[in-house]
Amino acid sequence: MQTVRHRRNIRTLPHTRLSQEFMLLVRVLTQSLKIVSILALTVLVIAGAVAFFDYWTDRQQSDQIGRPVTITITEDDDGGSVADKLTDAELVQYGFYFETMFRFSGDDLRPGSYILRHGMSVSDIIDAISVPSEEEVEEDLVDEAATEIQVTFVEGERIEQYAETLVEAGWTGDPEEFIDLARNPANPGAWDFLSDLPDGGSLEGFLFPDTYTLPSDAAPQDVIDYMLSNFDARFTDDMREQANAVGMSIYEVVTLASIVEREAAVPEERPVVAGLYLNRLDAGMELQADPTLQYVVGNADEWWPVLNTQLLEQADGSPYDTYPPNSVPGLPFGPISNPGLRSIQAVLNPDPNDFIYMMAKDDGSGTHAFAVTLEEHEENICTYDPDAEVCTGADAGSTQRDLWVVPERREVVARRMGRGARWSSLA
Repeated sequence: MQTVRHRRNIRTLPHTRLSQEFMLLVRVLTQSLKIVSILALTVLVIAGAVAFFDYWTDRQQSDQIGRPVTITITEDDDGGSVADKLTDAELVQYGFYFETMFRFSGDDLRPGSYILRHGMSVSDIIDAISVPSEEEVEEDLVDEAATEIQVTFVEGERIEQYAETLVEAGWTGDPEEFIDLARNPANPGAWDFLSDLPDGGSLEGFLFPDTYTLPSDAAPQDVIDYMLSNFDARFTDDMREQANAVGMSIYEVVTLASIVEREAAVPEERPVVAGLYLNRLDAGMELQADPTLQYVVGNADEWWPVLNTQLLEQADGSPYDTYPPNSVPGLPFGPISNPGLRSIQAVLNPDPNDFIYMMAKDDGSGTHAFAVTLEEHEENICTYDPDAEVCTGADAGSTQRDLWVVPERREVVARRMGRGARWSSLA
């Protein structure tokens, strides 16, 4: 009997061993699944934390979202120095976070000048300024990326001239696209200072004149946004409060400043000219500013031509025409040039004068003779242009007080007004 029982036990041993091995395998698989699950969960948590961190940092600078900033990366830069540049430019809040993410990316920095925008995630910035380390970059491609240009835009010039300036500085973009985007802005709602931009209005006046460092291949819209961002910074909150205090919108301030910029060749005269024009506006008079007509008739051959009869007739009836009888008292449709900061400040802080009239002395000084009354204005004309009809008596017997120094202007204005009209003017 013992022998039989012993044999039965022997038969059950293989079955028991298999069960034990199976249970061991199950435990191993269970532990492995736990480890995999923990790793997967860890990855998801890290990814979620990174995404949330990017989102949170973006929200901290929501008022700057989309604003462009130029960053230049040199051959000597590394993750740490680039992190410092990005932090200084307020493109990232925590340099160590960028440096860590860049190190994990395994990419190599690509030297060059880049326009980056506030609100870009750290991953987007890394993609924009780096290349995969295993990728061979052609030498000519590196040279192209490394090219940066300095562009100086002059006060008082118009959009088309700025396009020419870009090309002359070595910009490889399309000047016609630049002009079209400036004439037909794609995103005016992104800038609060453009809230009063009328239908059909352009960015003339708001492309702030300054010296910019740009990538030679910068997109036209990036260049425009960069200039608008500069305007936004330079037209300060205090200046906006000043405009509001005198009952002018930013658009009106810039429009008048653009005329002052073209009229005042001498910096000291800017506040005086601004005060004169504001006096005429307050009196309900036409501005009668030659630059507004030049803006209408200017072309690629001469953007600011000397006015003659033919050109004056071409400008007749334009929304920028500030001469009677087809103009109305007040400002033209919009800015006629891109004024500098001093002309904008002159409009906001005009000289408190009573001048209504002015005339260019044409003596090489670039200055004007100003007058309060029509009689004083006539005296100035006879002082600086004694051959004018009002001084020689050539208009004696005429009921029209013709004060225009330029004969072509006299002829056209007389034809507009009709004989027998009596009116005042700027010369």
